[in-house]
Amino acid sequence: MNFWYILMIIFTIMTFFASFIIRRKQNRSALIGYITWILLSLYFIVEYIVIKTTEAPYNFYKQPMSDLGVTTCGKNTYDIANYLICSPNHLLMNWTFTLTGIAIFVGAILIQPSWPNHRRIKLATILLIIFGLSYSVSGIIPADINFKWHTLSALPGMVVHIPALIMIGNSVKTKWPKLSIWTYVCVFISTTSLLLLFFQPFFDLPGGLLQRILYGSVYLWMTVTAIILWKYERITN
Repeated sequence: MNFWYILMIIFTIMTFFASFIIRRKQNRSALIGYITWILLSLYFIVEYIVIKTTEAPYNFYKQPMSDLGVTTCGKNTYDIANYLICSPNHLLMNWTFTLTGIAIFVGAILIQPSWPNHRRIKLATILLIIFGLSYSVSGIIPADINFKWHTLSALPGMVVHIPALIMIGNSVKTKWPKLSIWTYVCVFISTTSLLLLFFQPFFDLPGGLLQRILYGSVYLWMTVTAIILWKYERITN
């Protein structure tokens, strides 16, 4: 395995365990969590840069995000890619996938104490950790290196955030009713995108765009939510 991908594995594992250690220092850990979720908004900036440097036509609306992380140029680079792919900045894209996943689970771990102390919040946090790890692994294992494991690692991340956000929305509806509504709006957008993706084989739907809406709605929820919680903490403290 390439040195950079080994480094991704090491960095993911280290930050995972470090997050639980940092969380004990509650006066600082929540702030780090807010910042990591806010930084998720940078994802699509990096993706735009990678798309602009591709050496084969890339269809933002049709092609999956994973194509930007494919490490080889040509047709049939992985099982269902019977079209030309060439992404010279694939390493940057795969690092972005990995770091995005890390930002998700680090934020979930460190922000948990900021939520109401409900059992649902703990379960939602576990699901968001799985979401982040799933996203990281999809960057560590590009589609053309091992399509089976790339796909299997990515699948949980397409689903687990939905029940997680539903549980969070339900848990905060008394304390933060507007945040609860915002959460349910993002759940609706993400769920609708996921359902439409299932119909993609039967209809001419923009799969690439739907995938971005699916994940982007969660990134947006995390960014806005982190800002709201940060402001609330500053006011109350």
